Amino acid sequence: MSKHLLPVLLVASILAPFAVFGFLYYFPDQDPLLMHSKVHFWSVGATSLAAVAACAIMVASARTLRETRLLFLTLSFASIAGIFSVHGLMTPGVIAHEFYASVSVSAWLSVIAGAAFAAMSAASLPTAIDRFVGRAGGVIFAWAVVAIGAYIILSFTVDEWLNTLPVTDRSWQYGVGIVSTALLAFAAWRYGQAYLFARLPSQAAMTAALLLLCEVPAILVWGTTWHLSWWMYHAVYLEAFAVLLAGWAIEAKRAGSLRAISDALSMRDALAQLNRGRERPILELVEQLEAKDHYTVGHVHRVGEYAYEIGQRLGMSQPELRDVVLAAQMHDIGKLSTPDQILFKPGSLTDEEFDEMRKHAVRSGEIARRVRVLRGVADAVRSHHERFGGGGYPDGLVGEAIPLIARIVSVADSYDAMTTTRPYRDALSHDAAIMELRRVRGTQLDPGCVDAFLSWSSERDLAAA
Repeated sequence: MSKHLLPVLLVASILAPFAVFGFLYYFPDQDPLLMHSKVHFWSVGATSLAAVAACAIMVASARTLRETRLLFLTLSFASIAGIFSVHGLMTPGVIAHEFYASVSVSAWLSVIAGAAFAAMSAASLPTAIDRFVGRAGGVIFAWAVVAIGAYIILSFTVDEWLNTLPVTDRSWQYGVGIVSTALLAFAAWRYGQAYLFARLPSQAAMTAALLLLCEVPAILVWGTTWHLSWWMYHAVYLEAFAVLLAGWAIEAKRAGSLRAISDALSMRDALAQLNRGRERPILELVEQLEAKDHYTVGHVHRVGEYAYEIGQRLGMSQPELRDVVLAAQMHDIGKLSTPDQILFKPGSLTDEEFDEMRKHAVRSGEIARRVRVLRGVADAVRSHHERFGGGGYPDGLVGEAIPLIARIVSVADSYDAMTTTRPYRDALSHDAAIMELRRVRGTQLDPGCVDAFLSWSSERDLAAA
């Protein structure tokens, strides 16, 4: 399928249900009565099971539920799965023999609870909350599951316990509908920002699913019960999770790991903050990259240090040195979307796998170009694998046509790569790496940058003696 056709189909899938509902609302004579209790029971059950699957995938893909964004997203799916299931299980004429308020209440409550947790996963929460979740994420999730379970049990055992809620009151419906839509739209906007930066399938699926869920409150308010217009919100609910799970399946297949899903969704807040000019989230992105590739733990920080020392000896100003370190920290950010089976392959890469690996330089440059604070170093980030004598990638630049910052990062990156153990080889000694730098000086690496690094290395060795 064409990469240009897929976004068109995704947008059409979001707009089509609301267009159909709009037609039914304005032409009520075309809105037939469809009173099928068993169809309702099973369709709601399918949606609840899909939400359970989304919740299970989040738990399986996340390293820990002590990460605020992932915890609240998991709770969003769990609350929808548990609460909405009551809407189906209590369908009159299937298990329950008469109508109870829990049927209507559960539909509304699933939307507002899911929206609230989704918005919390997308919001930049206070540090104190992050720390609390970091200490007690598993406990919070466990208590939330207990609360959802208690809701289900009470709905079955205490027939009239929700009768006092004004679920049929129009003002109440408007209020809950507006709040739910606003929360879901906010979450969709924030996850959409992450997609615009990194263009990962799981981010696109998350954004599309949230936009579909935005349609549910309006259909709940204005749909006519048991008519086709009312059935539309059930269809949209199910479609949202179908789109979400399909996008996640594409992500997992592409990356060769479920972990790629939680990695992509965790990028959202750091990228959004970076685009607002906040630099602290750079460390969050670095940590995510190093968590993905444990063979390179500390790599980005060391490359930043080496690049800074090279820049100093080349006489760069402080603003220029800041850009050098920024480019060094972000030079491999595109590897977040490189499949794990390629990153961790112990043997030689095939031509196809090497082509995929090389794409990380382009992706890193694209991400940097979309973030205001990184835009000035985007060309350098893109070009850190170019070779001074030609033959590098992605653009085949030669000599001083390669941005100076890229030439600096290339030297720093090369030394650290050689002295770090990788899946396919052991680390070289410091002396062996220095000899290799001298060998490729002027062919692969800028001779001036190599000389600056060797000067700093000699000074460090003397200071340590």
